[in-house]
Amino acid sequence: MSEPKMNRLSRRAMLRYSATGVAAVGGGLLLGACQTTDPETGQSDDAPGLQQRVDSGQALRLAVANEPPYTVLEKNGELTGAEPDVAQAVLKRMGIDNIKGVQADYDSMIPGLNADRWDMVTAGLFMNKTRCAKVQYSSPVLVSTESFAVPEGNPKGLTTVDDLKNKDVTVAVLEGSFELKTAKSLGIDESKLPTYPLAPDALQGMRDGRVDAILLPTLSLEKLKDQQGGFEITEPLEAFPTTGSGAAFRPGDKEFFNNYNRELEKFKESSEFEQLMNKWGFPAEEARKATTEELCATEG
Repeated sequence: MSEPKMNRLSRRAMLRYSATGVAAVGGGLLLGACQTTDPETGQSDDAPGLQQRVDSGQALRLAVANEPPYTVLEKNGELTGAEPDVAQAVLKRMGIDNIKGVQADYDSMIPGLNADRWDMVTAGLFMNKTRCAKVQYSSPVLVSTESFAVPEGNPKGLTTVDDLKNKDVTVAVLEGSFELKTAKSLGIDESKLPTYPLAPDALQGMRDGRVDAILLPTLSLEKLKDQQGGFEITEPLEAFPTTGSGAAFRPGDKEFFNNYNRELEKFKESSEFEQLMNKWGFPAEEARKATTEELCATEG
C-alpha cells in the first residue's frame, strides 16, 4: 500500500480533517473539545509514567483516524472501527474508562506520541522497521493480506507472484506503495508494475485494458468491489509478507505497555475479539498467529 500517496480506501489514507478531541461516552467515543498539548515539550525525565498518570485519574489520550474499517467517524461524531473498538475493550478490562481521543493524520501520529500530545496510537498504523524503531507496538490486532483484482473470469490466470513474474502481463499498483516496493524486491520487473495515484484510477485502467490486474490489500479490494464491482479478487498471495498493526506506545511507558499487552493477549483469545474482527472484516486467527517481531520486519 502507498505510504506517501494513498487511496482513500487504503489503510494509510491521509486525513483532511483538523485535529479534534473525543470524549468517551458508553462503549464508543464522541467528538468533544480539542485536546491541546505543547508539541515541542514532550515528556520530561521526571514526569510520571503513563501508568501512574492513569492511576491518578488523568485521561488516557488516543490518537485516532477516520479511515474505515480501521477507524470510522460517524456523522453523529461517534468514533468506532476495528482498532478503537479493540483498544476500548482492552482498556475496559483494565478498569480504564477515562478516555479521550485526538483525530490526527498518519504522518503526525508517531511524532505526536513522542511529543506527549497523546498516549496511544489506535488507528491502524501498520508496523514496519522504521516505525518500530521509534515506538513500542502491542501484539498484532489488524492483519492484512495482498491479492490481485482481475477481470471477471480471470482471463490471464493470475493467482500467484510467479504468474506475474513469468507471464506477459502488467499489474497496477499505487504510486510509492508497499506493493510496488515489495513486488520489486520479489524480482518483478518494474515495467510490469504501472503506477496509479488512486485505486479507482487503477480500476479504470483495468477496465480500459491498459493493465491486466491490480495489486492491493485484500480488504481494500473488497471495499472497492462493494462500491464499484465488476471484477474478481484472487486468494491472498502467499509470497507477500504479512502486514498489520497494533496499538503504539512511547518507548518509556513500559509499565503501562506491558499491562495493556498482557490484557490484549488474553482478549485476543476471547469470542468477543473474534466477533469484533468479523464485524470489521479482519481475520481474527491471522492476528492470533502473527507476531510483532514478524510485522516489524516489514520494510517501510
